[in-house]
Amino acid sequence: MQLFSLATLLLTGSTFLANAQPMTEDPRAEHIVNAFRHAWSGYRQYAWGHDELRPLSNTTSNSRNGWGASIFDGLDTMLIMGLEEEYQEALEHVKNVNWYSTTEPSKTFETNIRYLGGLLAAYDLRPDQVLLDKAVELAETVIMPAYDTPNGMPAAYVDVKTGKPTNDKNLILAEFGSLQLELVRLSQLTGEQRYAEIANDVIYAIDKVDTPYPGVYPITWNLDTFSPSSSYITISGGGDSYYEYLLKTYLLTDGQEKQQLDMWKKSVASMEKYLRSDTSGGMVFLAEIQENYKLLRTGELVCFIPGNLLLGARYLGDSELTTFASELMKSCYDTWAVTPTGLAPETWSWIDKSQNMSSFPDVMQDAMRTTGYIPRDLHYDLRPETIESIFYFYRITGDSKYQDMAWKIFESIEKYCKTASGYTRVDDISTATEIKGLDFEESYFFAETLKYLYLTFTDPSVMSLDEWIYSTEAHAFKLEKPIEVQAKF
Repeated sequence: MQLFSLATLLLTGSTFLANAQPMTEDPRAEHIVNAFRHAWSGYRQYAWGHDELRPLSNTTSNSRNGWGASIFDGLDTMLIMGLEEEYQEALEHVKNVNWYSTTEPSKTFETNIRYLGGLLAAYDLRPDQVLLDKAVELAETVIMPAYDTPNGMPAAYVDVKTGKPTNDKNLILAEFGSLQLELVRLSQLTGEQRYAEIANDVIYAIDKVDTPYPGVYPITWNLDTFSPSSSYITISGGGDSYYEYLLKTYLLTDGQEKQQLDMWKKSVASMEKYLRSDTSGGMVFLAEIQENYKLLRTGELVCFIPGNLLLGARYLGDSELTTFASELMKSCYDTWAVTPTGLAPETWSWIDKSQNMSSFPDVMQDAMRTTGYIPRDLHYDLRPETIESIFYFYRITGDSKYQDMAWKIFESIEKYCKTASGYTRVDDISTATEIKGLDFEESYFFAETLKYLYLTFTDPSVMSLDEWIYSTEAHAFKLEKPIEVQAKF
């Protein structure tokens, strides 16, 4: 889930058609395709082969080892959108990448979700042995060495030159705890079970660690002791994809990973019991915990969770969980809808309905009365999480109001983030003035946002949730046995 400037945009997508053409009746889908073309054109002109384009200065960034992360992240999107010429050019780059060319350690999590995930999704869309061979080569050269530790827990970084983990002992829950979906799919496609086993063993080890809040864990851990090194718990950045992958791995394995489903259920129950917080205006957010104190703060990164909860609720037939997911979905969307720009802040806080609002500073009271929450970090980082959940809600409920929500968000992105060569971050969502200072220009992976937008407007039979599971980087893997969760359109 981190993104890079839409300039490097590489929407990830997928379709079971070998030469997919967009099957779109809704004209809004074509606008999304045009946004992809715009961003891809800028990347191709100014940053080809680099990881990202900086869309204001038209300079490059290589935050992901310089292997061309934008290209790998975009393979499947080009297939789903029928962009054959772009795909073939990208494929030529992929064939010639040398993993040893990097001068920086590889971050295990990022390499797994972007490079490996991109290769596997493209292979699922259009099987090409080159893609699978490159995926195996990447796994053996860059990812598997992370597990070469005394306790078998994956290191955060790998020195690609030596093929050994670095000496960094710090781990993040969302990073070491959400490698299994891609590695399970690699096992399914190659028949080599070692990939799935080594990744799933980490999840089983997490389940054995004591926590005062069943199923939810602090985000920082120590590699040597494999235990939490702090008490800070959040479902947002640092925790997010760990919880997401428990359910998705169960679905990808056709129910074989029941332990992970049980872990997901336990975590969701704790989210509602310990983390839920309601405002007097009816918003529902997930708080954070530190030293047993409930901190009323969160951010856009947590807004993937409504979609994940609804996916599980529909699969399990759980109406109460559907209600919880819907409350979180509405609140996430409203954080966008009430700002002058229609863009959500990076983080926000709030006053719980059980608290005496008059005891808080006037500025906090004013914010609560005006927007229903208290914006903290005012920049918009091109995040996809709310849009991701909107996609799930549209596909699972069939309600077109979610398409309208998605379109309003896209219009705001077009208005405030678009540049001559792509899309950039906005550093203040509270003003209707376009603020795109160069000092704020960063390279984030924007792979997911337009991809989820496109799939919200294209024919629902394309990439049905009954047949595909989406990774945390929005790469879609083919389910070996279909499920029934998507609405009957």
